[in-house]
Amino acid sequence: MSVDSSQSDLKKILPVRRYRRAEGAIMPFFPYGLVPVAGLLALLLFGWSVLAYTAIQGSARATSERALADAGESWARVRASGQWITLEGTPPTPEAGQRAITAVKQGVSSTWLGAARPVTRVNARFVTSAPANANSLTTTTGQSADPEFLFRLTAGTLTLNGQIPTEALKADLGGRADSHKSQDHLVDVINRLNVTQGTTPYGFEAVAQRAIDTLSECKSGTASFTKLTFSFRCEADDEKVETIRAAVNAGLPLGVFGTVEILPIQAITSCEEELSRLLEVARIEFAPGSVVLNVASGPVLDLAARAAGDCPGTLRVEGHTDNTGNPAFNDQLSLRRAEAVRAAMIERGVPSGRLVAAGYGQNNPVGDNNTEDGRARNRRIEIRIVRPGE
Repeated sequence: MSVDSSQSDLKKILPVRRYRRAEGAIMPFFPYGLVPVAGLLALLLFGWSVLAYTAIQGSARATSERALADAGESWARVRASGQWITLEGTPPTPEAGQRAITAVKQGVSSTWLGAARPVTRVNARFVTSAPANANSLTTTTGQSADPEFLFRLTAGTLTLNGQIPTEALKADLGGRADSHKSQDHLVDVINRLNVTQGTTPYGFEAVAQRAIDTLSECKSGTASFTKLTFSFRCEADDEKVETIRAAVNAGLPLGVFGTVEILPIQAITSCEEELSRLLEVARIEFAPGSVVLNVASGPVLDLAARAAGDCPGTLRVEGHTDNTGNPAFNDQLSLRRAEAVRAAMIERGVPSGRLVAAGYGQNNPVGDNNTEDGRARNRRIEIRIVRPGE
């Protein structure tokens, strides 16, 4: 076979491969390794924004609740949305509603930059009394309203507020309050009753007189009549409690009963001392920076619930922190810890209606925040009885 013939046969056997260069855009360089980093940063940003919003909202709510308690307007309920606060409830008088709004607007909270006002806007959704019938009174502002009053006894001073029909009734109630004055008990009377120039409904004067007579026997307290509902809360010496209760609960010539609570002073003192000793000896513990109760706190919670069951009135579970970290976050943390303790005590048989929770953050230290021992003392839960007027 010739060489040329062999080469020709080889070409028929071997495959022929052809290549062509594809023209087009080439994807530029992209650091694909940064994709998970960017995702992590986005997640951190989202978490920080949610935490910041929650902390700011918690600070606004806690500051508003403290401001209302300090102003003596505990009838108002607080709803928070960020730094906006909405107040709800039934003010005993129009002046009380305005005092509540002013107190929340001026409420101050501690921040790392100093004292600041966390609330930027206050809305009021108050429920006011509507005319009961065609004989409803007309106030000096031209709005119809039933007669109402709020009497408050604090530190030996009895203050009379409200809307009443006549000047004669205003003078009569002021004179009745003056007749109860004494050097060691009721020292002063302030008559701020507003006259609406209307007709006195049957029974209203008797209810107002009863409120003054019974409240004058207390150490402190409030008596109110609004929307035809009579409510009474006071502290009194233990031996006077039953007498005052019987006088308050006598049949009403007008309206219906609301909340009636007469707290014995000596029993209150004994109860709070027992709870204080209990929580000093065995502290309620949480995981660091958490609202989760430590399992070791179970026995002290059992004892606290048992002691609370023997206490009179409504109890306030108070959360406190040291000054470490952001003040707004501490406000929220203290409130959520107080709510956790409240829930644990309800599980142990204390009626939910007898417990409220409040967070005070770092605002009420009992120890030196410059020492570890002082900071440990400041991170605490306290349980106190809600006093009339709070």
